[in-house]
Amino acid sequence: MSFEKNVFINCPFDKDYIFLMRTLTFTLQYLDFSPFVSQTISSSTIRVNQIKEHIRSCKYSIHDLSRSRPMKKGELPRFNMPYELGLDLGACEFGGKILSTKKTLILETRRFHYQQVLSDISGQDIENHDDDPKTMLTKVRNWISSNSTSVIVGQSQIWIALNQFNSDLTTSLSSTYSTKDINEMPIGDYMKFTSDWISKFKV
Repeated sequence: MSFEKNVFINCPFDKDYIFLMRTLTFTLQYLDFSPFVSQTISSSTIRVNQIKEHIRSCKYSIHDLSRSRPMKKGELPRFNMPYELGLDLGACEFGGKILSTKKTLILETRRFHYQQVLSDISGQDIENHDDDPKTMLTKVRNWISSNSTSVIVGQSQIWIALNQFNSDLTTSLSSTYSTKDINEMPIGDYMKFTSDWISKFKV
């Protein structure tokens, strides 16, 4: 995929977020965009360098800051996501002509939370997903539609396809994968299965 179709995803990787992340990557792949997720980076690569390369190679970026605050008592806030957002916004501002065309979507759980605590991001595209996969799908689909010249299908079609894919995936893997294996599958594996399924589903 080219710069014009690449999407850098900066999001949490905890088990409570997995179905939101799968919804996010499936939506992008169904719309013929190519997601780049830092979790797929090789352990032999310096992670921040690969993240910077993703940022350079992607016109679109989606940053979910919903887990950047303590999620339970005694837990420290997570600063990786705001840090990567800062790298991305810096690339857009100072990276030259091509990178100045980058488009950024910031996601959060509750509406207006980050405008209150991080006022410098005012003016960016910020949407809330309420920790709901269908809301996530709709917000991402609508943002892509607003910022791309591609013809974008409706969210209902994507939602039906996503649920069909998840059902087909469970059925096809049931003889070799346990339910736990499927639920905890690395996002890179999930994206490969998604790509194969979509290529056949859309024929």
